[in-house]
Amino acid sequence: MTVLIMDPAALPPAAKALYDEMAARRNAQGEHFGGPYTALLNHPELARRIEALGFFLKFEGVLPRQAYQFIVLSVAKATGAAFEWQDHVAHARAAGLPELVITAVGAGDASALPEPYDLLHAVLSRTLAWQEVPDDVQARVVERFGREGLVELVVLSGFYQMFAAINQGFGIGVPPQS
Repeated sequence: MTVLIMDPAALPPAAKALYDEMAARRNAQGEHFGGPYTALLNHPELARRIEALGFFLKFEGVLPRQAYQFIVLSVAKATGAAFEWQDHVAHARAAGLPELVITAVGAGDASALPEPYDLLHAVLSRTLAWQEVPDDVQARVVERFGREGLVELVVLSGFYQMFAAINQGFGIGVPPQS
């Protein structure tokens, strides 16, 4: 990337202060910060708003952590977002997402997904194709995760599709192994 400032230390003072604030907030949750946000900080107000939504969905949302990580990995696999895949595999394991599920997502094989991942996949198969989620599937998700969970599921799909576009559009590479 040649036109964006991708080194946090080189950001203008206001953007650097925002980077430090967002990084501290993520670090307090035991999370690394950077990647696509480094590109977004070239538009600090947009970065602030996107990070606020991402923080809410990741740390304050109603979906269980395993469901959240399943959604992120599924969208990453479907969109070819190597950064998001690599960045979230360890988080998925730490959240308790079964290795069988991680392997199935990585292989693009939804045929043997256990509950509730088969249900989540049923939603994602529609949102990733930009299609309406059928009423019966929505009802099953509401029964399992509530109305707020259904809304979060669809929003998370779109949120990480947006991040796939940011990562690919700005050439955000695979994160360093920690």
